[in-house]
Amino acid sequence: MALLEEKPQMSTGLKQPLPNAVLTVYPLTRDYRAEVAKLAGPDSIFMTFGDLRAEGLWGMFAKLRALKVEHVYIPLEQVESEALLPVIKIVSSLIRHRGAFVLRPDQKPVLVTLRDIAKSSFNLLRSSLRSRRDVRQAAREVEVLLAAPRIEPILSGNREVLYLNANLWFGVKAGGSVGHISGVVNGFLDCGYPVSFLSAGGRLLARPEAAFTLLEPPDSFGMPWEYNFYTFHNSVVAQTESHASTRDFGCIYQRLSIANFSGVSLSRRLKKPLILEYNGSEAWIAKNWGRPLRTQALAEKVEEVNLRHAHLVVTISDVLRDELLERGIPAERILSYPNCIDPETFDPARFSAGEISALRSKYGIADNALVISFLGTFGQWHGASVLAEAARILIEQHPDLVAQARIHFLFVGDGLKMPEVRAALGPHVSGPYVTLAGLVPQDQAPLHLAASDILASPHVPNADGSRFFGSPTKLFEYMAMGKAIIASDLDQIGEVLAGSIHATALPESTEAPSQTAPALLVTPGSTQEIVDGLRFLFEHPEWRQALGGNARQIALAKYTWRHHVQAILERARQLNLMQSDER
Repeated sequence: MALLEEKPQMSTGLKQPLPNAVLTVYPLTRDYRAEVAKLAGPDSIFMTFGDLRAEGLWGMFAKLRALKVEHVYIPLEQVESEALLPVIKIVSSLIRHRGAFVLRPDQKPVLVTLRDIAKSSFNLLRSSLRSRRDVRQAAREVEVLLAAPRIEPILSGNREVLYLNANLWFGVKAGGSVGHISGVVNGFLDCGYPVSFLSAGGRLLARPEAAFTLLEPPDSFGMPWEYNFYTFHNSVVAQTESHASTRDFGCIYQRLSIANFSGVSLSRRLKKPLILEYNGSEAWIAKNWGRPLRTQALAEKVEEVNLRHAHLVVTISDVLRDELLERGIPAERILSYPNCIDPETFDPARFSAGEISALRSKYGIADNALVISFLGTFGQWHGASVLAEAARILIEQHPDLVAQARIHFLFVGDGLKMPEVRAALGPHVSGPYVTLAGLVPQDQAPLHLAASDILASPHVPNADGSRFFGSPTKLFEYMAMGKAIIASDLDQIGEVLAGSIHATALPESTEAPSQTAPALLVTPGSTQEIVDGLRFLFEHPEWRQALGGNARQIALAKYTWRHHVQAILERARQLNLMQSDER
């Protein structure tokens, strides 16, 4: 894609030209980032608004004021990111520069003027006042709902599901959330249930048969940042009620979103059953993995409102089920079912040898290389840096093996822990045996997995000692692709991969491959066991093939989104939330 026809003219007379800065809402996908880099230059400083927010207000101010650049570029990869543009313009004004430009796909740079900054500042002030009002309103509504009984829904003969994704995020093009949301929507379709899909994050990978409506974000954002969640909650209530006034639904399905109880509001008004998807407490995550919320207590109450008024709570792990039981949710109103996959999307037979060779060539990886891949958003528990440490040990301590087997480590994605991955790789971060592919759209993930030989899931325990409550979508995607997996023996991961071989008890070299073992497991966080396990897999191609085939059989038998949604529908009928399926 031709992002721009020409660069803005650079100032002359400088002995040493200043670098340019690129300020983005979220990490850019690899290909789009490359287009931006052609304009901004290879030495450009890339920054994301999310990373800057993590510095805190004064930390962000100090970091930006310390910069002196030629130009600031603000690329918007997705239309949805426009809502954040006023805030990004103000942030860009803190950098010392000679000009700031907004970049929209396939358009020339648009200069950010002082008038733009003034207008954005006014909107910021207006939105900040509005959001404070919305926080107070939400606090009042929450107290009423905490004291109110859950409604008895009125069953309808209509099978249509209203799927509500009220997460206020933009530019998210990859990761487990994309696969999960799309998978459940498509799973309902597969089971013969029409879906009306309302989301702020775009259609994602939901099929065209799902009627999609974009939830419009606030026209401008205020500060503090988290207050915007409550403004968006009010907006979502209004938008969903308007949408529901023109059609009938059998039930409402909502993916739990921080500071949002729009599904509860709609359920109570329409007397429809509410099925709530609970992937863990976002209030807890903010407190323990990020920065505590200013409205921490209110966010926790909003979560309690959602759980109390939902007629069925669907969660992804037994650890989360146990947490819900401890919070007083009756067992019959909880369904635990792991994350899953679309078997047609994650099918290794989809890709030809030519397609795989072309992708490898794009990254400079030889066709006969042995590729070990990690794919993810580099989050708190993904353990990507543990794999990076193992890669460095193998490269430095076993150079003959690495060279002989043409071993190559491919890290696909970007996120919070990427700096730790770079640090762990050290001098090999740009060497011949490692590729950091960056963020790729979710629909390109299957090809990257198909182009790999070994897939790594090196997840680590929670730092506070609490149980690992996740259900990594990547694990099931790995399994479906029929590749050898090396994974942490950690709660659900170890349970799903039960019967695997372990790095502390590797088979003898003459032992025939297991007909049932689906993976090679390691102790969570053990770099040495990953090294030992990888060496075993390097030297035993017959085991790689057997493990991959066994894993794929298990994925297809138990872990498709159709299985997941069928379990939801069965429990919903048991609770009289849906009429019996007479088809």
